[in-house]
Amino acid sequence: MQLEDLQRSIVAAIDHGPDHMIDTAFLGGRAAAQRGLSVHANTISHARLVAIEDSFPRCRESLGPSEFNALSRRFVELPEAAREPLASIGRHFPSFLSGESQGDAGTLAAFEWAWLEAYHASEGDALSLADLAGVTEDELLRKVVARHPASRLTAAVRDDALESEVPGLGEAQAILVTRPQAEVKLCPASAMMALQFNLLANPQPVCNLLACGDEIDGEDSLQALFAMLEAGSLVLT
Repeated sequence: MQLEDLQRSIVAAIDHGPDHMIDTAFLGGRAAAQRGLSVHANTISHARLVAIEDSFPRCRESLGPSEFNALSRRFVELPEAAREPLASIGRHFPSFLSGESQGDAGTLAAFEWAWLEAYHASEGDALSLADLAGVTEDELLRKVVARHPASRLTAAVRDDALESEVPGLGEAQAILVTRPQAEVKLCPASAMMALQFNLLANPQPVCNLLACGDEIDGEDSLQALFAMLEAGSLVLT
């Protein structure tokens, strides 16, 4: 048997089951192949469950270990989870929890995944208010800004431990997750900040951010822009 044929056979068996394994791939025939694949499947399944557990510690604590484990086991069997490598297997877990009607667990999981994305995102020089010192009003309005590679916006989370860590987070409209330097930073985000962040799905000149509309909850667009800069969530393009 050619090595390439054997590799294709093993990949097919992993993806579609032991019936796709060539009989001569293992000494001992199909029975030996099934035993070997079972060991491999158990190893992969365990690694995926550990990856989910490591990715969502707050969610696990909120739901309780038993309930979290039961949900995780159902999740890793889904096609969208099976297609993901270990590094990104949790990408669909928040929407899965929301679909399972697990209260605020989906929102909490979405926050935890946003934190992980920010932590692992590429570097970028965050734009600060100090960088704009001496810039004229016309120059400022023409500058084009974008989201920092590590910035994420997630729905507000009602979590006592988290709220005690970040003052004002419990009353925020949303959470701005950034990593302007070495550490992930959490900032309460207003409705106006969320509006501007969503507008920055594509780079925008500053004048577009300042033209977002009337005040929202007493905050105007300039205040929101300054808050975004202080959070380290923007870069110049």
